[in-house]
Amino acid sequence: MTALISWGMCLVLLPVMYALNANEAKFKKNIVVGVTFPRAGREDGEVLRLLKGFKRAQLIVCLGLAALAILFAALFWPGINFCLLFLWIDLLILGEFVCTARWNGKLKAVKKARGWAVPAVRTASVTAAAEPAKRVSVWWFVAAAVVAVIPAVFDRELWMLYVLDGAMALACWPGAKYLYRNRAEAVDENDAVTAALTRVRRRAWDRVWVLCAWAMAAVSVGVWVSEALPPAGGGAVILLAEALALGLCAAAVAMEFRVRHIQEKLTAASGQGFYVDEDDKWLWGQLYFDPNDSQTIINARTGVNSTVNLARPAGKALMVFALALLLAMPVMGLFIDAMCQAPLPLRVADGVLLAESWGKDYALPMDEIADAELIDELPKGMTRVIGTGADSILKGKFSTPWGSATLCLDPREGPWLKLTMADGALYLLGGGQTGSARQIYQQIQ
Repeated sequence: MTALISWGMCLVLLPVMYALNANEAKFKKNIVVGVTFPRAGREDGEVLRLLKGFKRAQLIVCLGLAALAILFAALFWPGINFCLLFLWIDLLILGEFVCTARWNGKLKAVKKARGWAVPAVRTASVTAAAEPAKRVSVWWFVAAAVVAVIPAVFDRELWMLYVLDGAMALACWPGAKYLYRNRAEAVDENDAVTAALTRVRRRAWDRVWVLCAWAMAAVSVGVWVSEALPPAGGGAVILLAEALALGLCAAAVAMEFRVRHIQEKLTAASGQGFYVDEDDKWLWGQLYFDPNDSQTIINARTGVNSTVNLARPAGKALMVFALALLLAMPVMGLFIDAMCQAPLPLRVADGVLLAESWGKDYALPMDEIADAELIDELPKGMTRVIGTGADSILKGKFSTPWGSATLCLDPREGPWLKLTMADGALYLLGGGQTGSARQIYQQIQ
């Protein structure tokens, strides 16, 4: 089930990725697939043919990755499922990058053959002043952080989670303020268009970060409320919170498409006479490299996003870190797979019951166990609040028919220990092929 849900999410991601990449085949700010063309380029037969080929190639990449995801989900190798999942994500990023780079090169070749390259003296960006859009108030982020942290007052056990959510919500404010290059979105000498493009982008940028902040608040409140409700209600609240967070993410994606559409409309008449052409600064149309630019954070050419200047030391460091993370993802997947397949033994040492798992041990003093029960069937309707919920391991905080409980068990095979501590805390432990739950129960008895 975990594998099916994971691969299902990948299949949902693919249409979004295709729509975003295929949209690059539409002229915005005179740019298409990372290549700047004059007005004549929009009607050129070879350019139009290549753009159709680009969209077709993007579709082939997405269909191939969809088939691969379905194959992995159908075969389901338990020991390497997450490794394959993260490898698939790497292939998705690589496939999209290579596809765009290839067609970017073909379009640049047509541009060069037609003599449409703008002389270097004319590549400098127009810096016409734009009326600044009213920036979003910091109080939007403060309010989201407060809402995210409020549950910590009532649920002390998970206070670190709520504080982390609040910190992430508040961190969206410097993200909105400093991860954006405050430069006019110049396309040609039309100052009115430059001002309009700049206002649209700044406003959308701020709103995306506000949506992210409130998504964190929604998840935090959902976890808190689910703790206080029975399993069915708690599960419904978690699903509602996740649906709200996904809805906010969908709104951010919709905003990206809206900004692109506005950029397309506002620059529909551009490309005649003087126009800004910075193709020489964008490697394969996707990576910015300009030693003469002192800025590290750079606005993407179209849409809302930002990127880095690879000519700056900080830009190089960020790119190396991102590449290292991508390369390490399959290895991380192997680690997660090993964690999910590892046994969960129970043992007693020095009067303390130890439930051992990767990265965390649950230590319960034997003299603080108020009640112990050996169960052969797990209750229906248990809902994960925070922690791991895989087919082979349930670990963390769960909502159960008996109330909130801490789990560290293998749900595939019993029996399991149900322990109530002197302070009322509930634990469900054991399971799997170790058979240690029955032995520990006898020791407790």
